Amino acid sequence: MNQPHTKIVIVGGGISGLAAAYYLEKEAEQKNLAVHITVVEKEAELGGKIATQRQDGCIFEGGPESFVTRKPEAWELCQALGLQDRLVGTTRPGKNYVLHNGRPAIVPDGPATFFSTPLLSAGGKLRLLKEPFVKPRANPSDESLGSFLRRRLGDEMVDHVVKPAIGSVYLGDVDAMSVQVSFGRFAEMERAHGSVVKGMFALMKEKRAERKASGEARPPKKPSFATLQGGLMELIETLAQQIEGEILRDTAVSHLSHTPTSAQPYTLSLSNGRSLQADLVVLATPTFVMADLLEDVVETAVISQLRDIPYNPVTTVNVAFNRSEIVEPFDGFGVVVPENEQSQLLAIEGMSAKFPHRAPEDQFVLRAFVGGQSSPELADLPEAELISLVRQELANIFGISAQPTQIHIQRWQPANPQPPVGHLAMIAEIERKLAAQLPQLYLTGAGLRGQGIPDCIRQSRALVEQIMTDLQSTTESLPA
Repeated sequence: MNQPHTKIVIVGGGISGLAAAYYLEKEAEQKNLAVHITVVEKEAELGGKIATQRQDGCIFEGGPESFVTRKPEAWELCQALGLQDRLVGTTRPGKNYVLHNGRPAIVPDGPATFFSTPLLSAGGKLRLLKEPFVKPRANPSDESLGSFLRRRLGDEMVDHVVKPAIGSVYLGDVDAMSVQVSFGRFAEMERAHGSVVKGMFALMKEKRAERKASGEARPPKKPSFATLQGGLMELIETLAQQIEGEILRDTAVSHLSHTPTSAQPYTLSLSNGRSLQADLVVLATPTFVMADLLEDVVETAVISQLRDIPYNPVTTVNVAFNRSEIVEPFDGFGVVVPENEQSQLLAIEGMSAKFPHRAPEDQFVLRAFVGGQSSPELADLPEAELISLVRQELANIFGISAQPTQIHIQRWQPANPQPPVGHLAMIAEIERKLAAQLPQLYLTGAGLRGQGIPDCIRQSRALVEQIMTDLQSTTESLPA
């Protein structure tokens, strides 16, 4: 007797949903489980916040532009997909800057720049050097990222360097954001070693000991950041090609219903008039979309919790120039903007400085961030006003008055989730309630346990392991 296929519907065709589909198919094949997967994406293009535009030799990224390799999940997925020869890493240490009195000041990366930096007063530098001797917090519960960093590093370091840097990534307020979600590794270092610095040294020592015990040579050093030759959309395109199940683009789920007594208890009504029956559903969407989909099938408290997770808007503006018209092309990876500066930008990234393949040799590309929690209204500026604002800021900061050769604008409304203090405990509570009320309905995505590309892949891989365990238990309970 042939094993019946488990019909799985994944709502959301971003990196979380596609990674879930890919790993579900791989794991099901290894465990000899028959599955049929359908991915439903409301936009015409897959990728979610990954949005690459290739134009006239330039590669513009509207969303994330690379991934960190310290978290291995994205690097490993690229390898598994056969993209190892397409990976491009940063080839030099990154120079990172903070806007200080209207001009970029380099972030200290060693003793020489630390003691000479204008970003910190003598007292601020002394306070930072005290980090290994600051007593850890006795209460192990979650706290805001700002609270954690101020305890460990001091107010000056947080306000002048860390806060603008983190704000340009998360687009939110470090004093409201959960440390467990955003920088859980540092919080764990404090718990285990009493200090972030001591924790980092302990981690390096542990890795050296592991290599020595195994007799392995030191592995080749990976670049700090990596992307793909064709942009990050190449990862999405390759995932879509290798997923054997059905992928529906430009199709929204208009309604989700649950009939516990049905053989396939979930019914998803689609915007194209079609409906899908499913044994198992994965929601890989922003949390407010999860709330909309679950509105008729779960208690109101869960809906409110999902809907109340804050998101902030942002608009990215890629601007290309003729290199010959730039007197001193910016050679840094980025400039972040503290709140006390006059600039209306959140940050500027040196897109072609970080990865030269993103532009022809005669072109130079910068990317500006506008909006965020501090100025959400700027993310909605009309195009002409937005371009004028960005060009004026680039002129003020870098002295660039040249006419752009290309401009690419990407609006995200909303953009990044802002997980508040207590977020992980709340997500765990939501998942417990869903498991009790809606068996075989699962959540994954940036709004849950981390929003970087590796974090999204990690969450989807962990979810697949859970689903495989649940499916095997269900299969074993079926009569022979």
